[in-house]
Amino acid sequence: MLARWLLATGLLGLAVAANAALLLRAPAPPGPPTGDVQIDLAGLPLVVPRALIAEPAQQGGGRLARLDLRMERVTYQPLALNLPRKAGEPAPEWLHLVLTNPGPKAPPAEQLQQIYARFLAPETTQMHGGLVMRRFRAGTPYEDRELFIGAGALGGVGGRLFIALCPRSAEPDVEPCITRLRQDGIEAELRFPARALGEWRRMGTETLQIIGRMRGRDEG
Repeated sequence: MLARWLLATGLLGLAVAANAALLLRAPAPPGPPTGDVQIDLAGLPLVVPRALIAEPAQQGGGRLARLDLRMERVTYQPLALNLPRKAGEPAPEWLHLVLTNPGPKAPPAEQLQQIYARFLAPETTQMHGGLVMRRFRAGTPYEDRELFIGAGALGGVGGRLFIALCPRSAEPDVEPCITRLRQDGIEAELRFPARALGEWRRMGTETLQIIGRMRGRDEG
């Protein structure tokens, strides 16, 4: 009788210990969302990989006024936010894309003339990689910014202007640079660190190609 009681007590102790271990084990981080989702961007149909969508509330699809995407800067792949990093390893750099339906709004190149041109200083500085830098006059609304302009083939189409507004600061990557590109009826506001300016052709081309795929255009 005593032996059976000791055996039962021992088995109960093992069960309690096993349950405690399960409860104390750190929960596994949730995996990235998978599959594609149908989105109506103010009348423009898109098919979007869920893993690229930055806002969980947008991952269910449906009709949206704007769509926020986030991806790794170098690979343009979904940003694996939950993956553990080695000690001292920097966090991955990311790009933020805000997609909207611009409607009758002027194209980005025309916005250069309508919004920025009247505030620019006369000096022009040639930068590496085919970019031209323009500063704004003191006392204007953009005096703490710099304008970078590049002309070339983006997305397989020549003659497009790449226009990026970047912070004029001792720490330029505290705030992102912003450029706007348009493809297949979609306007993309691309936010990226200033240190990536030299990659303007690749960033512009990748952005336009992503929009084309979401709009169902074969990139060949």
